Amino acid sequence: MIPFPTEFVVLGLLGGIAYVILWSKGYEELKSYANFRHAVVGAITGYVYSILYSDYKFPNFMMAFIAGYMGPDFIQGLLERMKPKGG
Repeated sequence: MIPFPTEFVVLGLLGGIAYVILWSKGYEELKSYANFRHAVVGAITGYVYSILYSDYKFPNFMMAFIAGYMGPDFIQGLLERMKPKGG
């Protein structure tokens, strides 16, 4: 059985939180559901990255953080492209 990759999940979550803190315009926006969702999807992205990693080394931990930072926007962009066109 593969152990749960806590480090990757935490780093993905931290990446998502870093994105939320950097791009929120105020406190009200900071505590919105969309930003909470971004942080949670960042943690999930970190977990998915842990499945794809090659070894427990520094670059992979940094990539888990970056995946948590950028992953939710990438996923949202894909979902928007897959929506049927109205009209």
